[in-house]
Amino acid sequence: MKKRLTILSISVLFYSILVAQPMKDKTYNIENEKVLYTVGYAHLDTEWLWDYPTTINYYIKNTMEENFRLFEKYPDYVFNFTGSRRYNMMKEYYPEMYKKVVEYVKKGQWKVSGSSVDEGEVNISSSESIIRQVLYGNQFFKKEFGKESVDYMLPDCFGFLANLPSIWNHCGLLGFSTQKLTWNSAAGLPFNVGIWNGPDGKGVIAALNATDYNGHVVPRLDKDSAWVARLDDNQKKYGFSFDYRYYGVGDRAGAPMENDIFYAVNSLNNADSKIKVVLSSSDQMFKDITPAIRKKLPIYTGDLLLIEHSAGSMTSQSYMKRLNRKNEILAKSSEQTASIADWLGGAKYPFTKLNNSWDLVLGSQMHDILPGTSIPKAYEYAWNDEFIAANGFQEVLINSLKTISNKLNTNTIGRTIVAYNPVEIAREDIVTAELSFFKLPVNLQVFDKDGVALKTQIIERKENKLKFIFVAKLPSAGLAVYDAREITDKSPAKSSLSASNQSLENEYYRVKVASNGDITSIFDKKESRELLSKPARLEFMKEKPKQWPSWNMDWKDRKNEPIDYMDKEASISVLENGPVRVSLLVKRKGLNSEIEQIISLSAGESGKRIEVSNKLDWQSKEVSLKASFHLNINNQKASYNEGVGVIERANNDKLKFEVPTKEWIDLTDKKGDYGVSILEDCKYGSDKPSDNTLRLTLMYTPGISKGWEHMNYEDTQDWGIHNFNYAIYGHKGNWIRGLSQWQAKFSNQPLIAFETTKHEGKSGKEISLIKTNSPQVGVMAFKKMEEGEYYLVRLNELSGKDGKNMSLIFPEKIIDAYEVNGQEQKIGNADFKNGKLNFDLSHFTIRSFAVKLQPTNNADVKMVQIPVSLPYNFDMLSFDTNRADCDGKHSYPAELIPSEIVSEDVHFKMGNTADREKNAAKANGQIISLPAGEYSKLYILAAAIGDTKGDFSIDEQAVPLNIQAWSGFIGQHYNRIFECNDHNNPVKSIQSPYLKKDNIAWFASHSHYRYPTENKAYEYCYLYKYEIKLPKGAKVLTLPKNDKIIVFGVTLVGNEAQDIHVVAPLFDDFSDSKTIQLRESIK
Repeated sequence: MKKRLTILSISVLFYSILVAQPMKDKTYNIENEKVLYTVGYAHLDTEWLWDYPTTINYYIKNTMEENFRLFEKYPDYVFNFTGSRRYNMMKEYYPEMYKKVVEYVKKGQWKVSGSSVDEGEVNISSSESIIRQVLYGNQFFKKEFGKESVDYMLPDCFGFLANLPSIWNHCGLLGFSTQKLTWNSAAGLPFNVGIWNGPDGKGVIAALNATDYNGHVVPRLDKDSAWVARLDDNQKKYGFSFDYRYYGVGDRAGAPMENDIFYAVNSLNNADSKIKVVLSSSDQMFKDITPAIRKKLPIYTGDLLLIEHSAGSMTSQSYMKRLNRKNEILAKSSEQTASIADWLGGAKYPFTKLNNSWDLVLGSQMHDILPGTSIPKAYEYAWNDEFIAANGFQEVLINSLKTISNKLNTNTIGRTIVAYNPVEIAREDIVTAELSFFKLPVNLQVFDKDGVALKTQIIERKENKLKFIFVAKLPSAGLAVYDAREITDKSPAKSSLSASNQSLENEYYRVKVASNGDITSIFDKKESRELLSKPARLEFMKEKPKQWPSWNMDWKDRKNEPIDYMDKEASISVLENGPVRVSLLVKRKGLNSEIEQIISLSAGESGKRIEVSNKLDWQSKEVSLKASFHLNINNQKASYNEGVGVIERANNDKLKFEVPTKEWIDLTDKKGDYGVSILEDCKYGSDKPSDNTLRLTLMYTPGISKGWEHMNYEDTQDWGIHNFNYAIYGHKGNWIRGLSQWQAKFSNQPLIAFETTKHEGKSGKEISLIKTNSPQVGVMAFKKMEEGEYYLVRLNELSGKDGKNMSLIFPEKIIDAYEVNGQEQKIGNADFKNGKLNFDLSHFTIRSFAVKLQPTNNADVKMVQIPVSLPYNFDMLSFDTNRADCDGKHSYPAELIPSEIVSEDVHFKMGNTADREKNAAKANGQIISLPAGEYSKLYILAAAIGDTKGDFSIDEQAVPLNIQAWSGFIGQHYNRIFECNDHNNPVKSIQSPYLKKDNIAWFASHSHYRYPTENKAYEYCYLYKYEIKLPKGAKVLTLPKNDKIIVFGVTLVGNEAQDIHVVAPLFDDFSDSKTIQLRESIK
């Protein structure tokens, strides 16, 4: 007996040693063996029929617990899990369990998969966003685990654009897998395993029939007749006999069913196996495929959309889609300006704030959030995430513009306005600005840098504020200084614009509007051509899909004529009639919804677009609303922009009747003589019912069919007020000759204006940050590299033609450069002769370069700062191990608080986070001595118990500040309130939107609750940055007598760049929002 126990002990010890060793990825001779790559996986919808707190409190935790148990029981079991954001939730909420995940990754049993931040959708997200999914996803994996994946894994996603292979190829990925094409793919299943190429001819290996991620494993999978037949069929068709499959569970994560794991493990290494089963990582097959095998694989090029399931999800939850588009654009501008500000030495590149903002945007692109298919509660969290991201991007942009404008000569006679063009091509467009005056002037005139008077138009006088517009020419991705002078001349400037009750005209177009608000005529004066064959209308289409309401649209509905039009109770009036812009205000109703449209024409180059600005009060049911354009152009095919690449699609048919686009669609006649582009700023769905008709989908609220009553909340989705724009652009030749892509960029990225002080500057009155020598070249991103001192510029070819001898110019010459991929890994050398970046671009391809610029002569005095000692009297920080260590019911998570918080280069020293230490000052009139020195600003890091206000005093001079709440949402859109708080009950009211605008210096996604002790999952906490201008020689700061205000840090700053004031909103702020009343017919 003792001998047997000894043998058993030795066996257990040997087994333990064996299990502790890392599992090695095996390779096989897949040219000669039948191999089935079997991918164990648990699918997680981070939000869907549940919200983030539920995911964190239950599903994330369960995923770890279940897999830990199964790893110990089945040493050969391999588990795949995606999404750096989900791993970060593990780390933040379950740090001890997360350490075990790290160990299992080292052993090789737990595989980090999919290369992404989350399993994001890919029809709406920009091409740059998809690259960032890979960049930041694998960056996290490498930092945390020393691992990375080389595949993109999207088992559950509602269709796939044709450009994805090009994007993933640029990122250095090898493969892609999905099972979603079995959900009625318009293209069928091109193959099981093959090559999917993008519009530039580059691609990835794709496993397009990976079977159900909820799929089970049969006993002796290695002898299963169905899989043996499938591998034999591969051999017969293509000359290889390997394949790829998922098994596991979804959509609440966890681990595969134990029986499935048992059968999978027992299908390994059997003498009588008919196929070799490999329990593998999601990317192992792609690594194993050799160049020789790759040549045998079948090839597919084009979209992989789902007939019904892609359709509705391109429009559902339309405000979510607007937030995403606006943040993607804001991110680009922020990084572009932050790179130059960093190079100038005036503002350090703010990686933390930018990357934290990106993480929120990418997380919100998860494949049930951005498509609009989650429960209403999920969007409260997602909206808030987008608003936090916008806050971060906006503050970076403002600080960067401040730094750059400090180098400009802003001396003017009147008020100094600086305009910024975020688009990488010179343009003439309209600047909108609003200035405050002690006394409103009789008139205002804007002058350019040479003192030439520009066309200027006052559009609103309100209290002490004057809103005006002017025509400006700006350099590529550049800034220019303008002089806004008060004048007494009331006489109108000469203008080529005109407006009457039902018509508008500029040098390019004559537009007529019917009494019901429809546009009846658009006449191109330059080409003597009528654009419309019949009125452009707002059409209601019946929408009641048989299943999956917010996802699907059905051909049975789409093939029919509109059921009604938005043309009831119409009124038309002239809104603007000046030298810069003329516009008509059109109000009308239909099917319980109401719309206000501003149809406008402008002077100058921007007048090439007929702009339509919309404010839609939406309370319709079982319909979509489409803007239809019946054109005097006929072509069975239209061109659809996909961001990277343009694809042609034919008229509607039963396989394709609602398709995605990004920023523009174009219909050009068959001869290529003339075309019309429809430009949009946040609407992704569209269709083409005939040779001469394009329709842009503006709103979608589906009916609920029998059997789907558990999704009754979707029959009121999007109720509320929505603002959006679209435009019509006529052009000679096709979209390439007409440069439609640039008109769409102008429409989506308006000029940004701000006021600044007068000062000298070495850069003169204008500066271009980045400039190309060809309109074929688009700049997708200009940012600092994640590592090192180089900057990254990402370019894409826009016209579908190979481009030679392209160049890129920066404000200073390039002194070193090399080529990188989307993950910023070096892949080649670069030509930077004569200080320019010189390159070729093949059609629709992406190229990225790391560039080092000639250092600037930073003779300017650097900003100086010093922390101010605070009389701490309150403990507001607690560790997760002792959440009761605080002086109130709630506290900030000390484990996430750095010793120093930096916001726009201002450093705040944090208090002691140790247990039983005070680390904040609860305001009660404390008097704080300020260090002596030449300081011009005092910055405060603070938050409040509920929104409040208080008087901070500098040497007894009171400075009132509003201080925002330390927790809760900072912003929400129109939000439905349901009876009994059950989203399947009727809507009883709609809450008005709001946005809190204070600068978020730091945030975390949870807070601590003292008793009963818990992490408040996804209940954000914030610290805000406030500023006070200091008089010279200031000596004392007195805190308010308001104990709701908590101060965490105070810093004095001197030699800071001159302030700027943005004179038009950078993001939706709901300053003009209206309260909504449910109309009687639907109460």
